[in-house]
Amino acid sequence: EAPAERFRHIAGAPLGQGRSAELEALEELVKKGEIRDCTFSPEFLEELFALLLVAFAWRGKEAQADVWCVERIFLGLTRVPEFDAAQCERHLPDHWLRALASRTDGTAAQEEWPLIRDLYLWVYGHFPERRPLIRALIGRALRSAAHFVHKSAPVGPLLETLQPIIHGFATPLTAVHRSLLYDILLPLHKSNEWLQWDRQTPLVGMFHKELVGCILLLLEKQPTLAPKCVEVVCSHFPSSREANTPKEVLIVYEVSQLLRFVDSAGLRSLLPVLLRQMVRLLSSHNAQPIQSVLQFWKEDHIVELFKNYPAELIPTLLPALLRGGEPFWNPTVNRMTTLVLEKLEASDPEVFRSAAEDLWGPGRPRPAYLAARAA
Repeated sequence: EAPAERFRHIAGAPLGQGRSAELEALEELVKKGEIRDCTFSPEFLEELFALLLVAFAWRGKEAQADVWCVERIFLGLTRVPEFDAAQCERHLPDHWLRALASRTDGTAAQEEWPLIRDLYLWVYGHFPERRPLIRALIGRALRSAAHFVHKSAPVGPLLETLQPIIHGFATPLTAVHRSLLYDILLPLHKSNEWLQWDRQTPLVGMFHKELVGCILLLLEKQPTLAPKCVEVVCSHFPSSREANTPKEVLIVYEVSQLLRFVDSAGLRSLLPVLLRQMVRLLSSHNAQPIQSVLQFWKEDHIVELFKNYPAELIPTLLPALLRGGEPFWNPTVNRMTTLVLEKLEASDPEVFRSAAEDLWGPGRPRPAYLAARAA
């Protein structure tokens, strides 16, 4: 039976073992390369795209494996030399792309997410006229996720799809590009929900790496947007009552990456919000957020930035770093703190000496370790 006939038959077949078996046999032909012996005729392409369109509408747990199989067959066929993408554009009407987008509504299982990503990237890479609609569909899905993120939404794969799209943006960024940053990407930090509370996995952790990648690509094209990004990201730190340490650690790491695009003047405007969060985290009883902040001084670009503002940084951070002279319970934190104190002192010895005198000079409370020795 010719492949076109098989595509047509499977598209009309009911859910069941028979349809699944036919799909598995067809996928095996693609994997082995035997499908290359067939003629990739206009009818072949028409029935292939029609099958995929029908499969996009298959819903329910029982149909999931069949959907994935159809998508794998299609992607496998696009990689063989005989497949001519130039002959496919007429098979990609708007409703076909909207049907693909419907798979991002939260009903697709995570196993399908990479396939959805690859389908989007294939269409985007080969058909420039379809790119505006694809950008709009991805933007709509991400905008929806920014308002209500749930673990069934394929945010990570959509952001992966977005990265090569951002690569193609011209500079300077347009108002539409800036809207992508401010109205879609940055609000994705908002969720304080848990993916798995018992494993301390925050929901934002599902897609944070891809999210940061998109933001950094935009900042590479327009670094002047970085201070605003840092400010907004810092506003999404969880409050104390929300107790989401893993998210705090993710955001601190992200801030360290965003600061690569901030100059000295930009840092001046950020110091109030940045220092407020740093002091709060350094005062934690949890070692993880403290270590993540102390990691700032292992980043050369941050160290160089901080050297410009010793008068603002040292007096503010010193009390939080010294903790009244009481050693922290975690030895690693104590070692890292010592190294940071050394770097702060080296940045401006006079400001450091003055701040230390204000803390423990004549007439001030004695450090905890000295009081303990005296007792």
